[in-house]
Amino acid sequence: MSVEERYSIEIIRFGKRLRQIREEKNLSQLDIELQSGINRTEISRIENGQKNIEFYTIIKLSEALGIKLSTLFTD
Repeated sequence: MSVEERYSIEIIRFGKRLRQIREEKNLSQLDIELQSGINRTEISRIENGQKNIEFYTIIKLSEALGIKLSTLFTD
C-alpha cells in the first residue's frame, strides 16, 4: 500500500470517528459549527473523508465536542 493510499484511509477513518462521536453526543453539524467556528460544509467534508484538515482544526473539533484530542484517534 502506498503512502497516499494509507493517508487516504486515515482521513476517511478520522471522518467516520468524528461523525460517530458527534452522533453519540446527539449534536448536529450546526451545533459543532456554532461551538468551533468551522463551517458546516467543511465539517461534512471532513466526516465524509473528502477534506484534509490541519491540526488546529482537529483541536477546535475536540473542544467543540468536549472530548480529549486523543479520543478522535481511538475506537
